[in-house]
Amino acid sequence: MFRASSSDFTGTPPQPRSGHTAVNVGKSMVVVFGGLVDKKFLNDIIVYDTENKLWFEPECTGSVSEGKVGPTPRAFHVAITIDCHMFIFGGRGGGGPIMGNLWALKGLIDEERETPGWTQLKLPGQAASSRCGHTVTSGGHTVTSGGHYV
Repeated sequence: MFRASSSDFTGTPPQPRSGHTAVNVGKSMVVVFGGLVDKKFLNDIIVYDTENKLWFEPECTGSVSEGKVGPTPRAFHVAITIDCHMFIFGGRGGGGPIMGNLWALKGLIDEERETPGWTQLKLPGQAASSRCGHTVTSGGHTVTSGGHYV
């Protein structure tokens, strides 16, 4: 069994949190998004580069929500990776709203040769209802299941 210590990486790791997500993007990136720390909802992105053993926070561009780039702070959302893009859906934000919006983050890996950027997606057809505490999976099709929804 491998046991990591702080000497195994450089940079600043994410602070301890709950309700966050972590997904693999590309061959060497683990992306942590959002969560809850001391009753404060977060919308930060922290990336661990497994090849360089480095934690970093990328500067992102793109769609704006509540005056900041990217999704509103949230926890208990889901995240999934498809074709080196991270997608997040739903979750619960400060003040209690349960969300039903879908966001995409692209540009995290060097092969994309672009600045990391958020886009809020508006897809045609019937959208999934707002929810938190749910699950998602992908295997050719994306399936969202359960959770607390409105």
